[in-house]
Amino acid sequence: MDRYWAADWLNALAGTPSDLISAVLTDDGHTYPWTCLDWALRLSNCAGCGREATTGEIECAYCAIAEEKRWLAGGDMTPNEHLLRQARVVLRAPHRHRASQVAYWRLVLPFLLTGHCFTARQAQRLRSFLIAGRYEELAVSTSYEELASLPDLPWRQNTVVV
Repeated sequence: MDRYWAADWLNALAGTPSDLISAVLTDDGHTYPWTCLDWALRLSNCAGCGREATTGEIECAYCAIAEEKRWLAGGDMTPNEHLLRQARVVLRAPHRHRASQVAYWRLVLPFLLTGHCFTARQAQRLRSFLIAGRYEELAVSTSYEELASLPDLPWRQNTVVV
């Protein structure tokens, strides 16, 4: 994933990396693509906790403020960009999220990078499988269609008792 972000970063790089980091982090969110902001956050340390920006413990106010910038950058976002940003949030700071959330984003990220979007219903099905401990079964999927067409697990189906 980083190679896609690095391409946007290198296109914006005119001076030194530290100059660009400063420019991106102080920008109002409309000059640089959100991928440049994400890359600048990755290259920065939090002033509050010292970790990579946005990845500190949930209580770190500085990380929270930096995280808000991720959602403001680049103006309007497509549904796919929204999902990519969510994936970045979870995968950059997995210690802040449930294991099933981390597994979900690891599983779907390759498909998001190729432009696919999972509907809320499809995401619910995938998460049901992950909560049921079936990650290994899903990890062998090689196509979006395989993951997107999962059946409901028996306890999630709407069944009518007669």
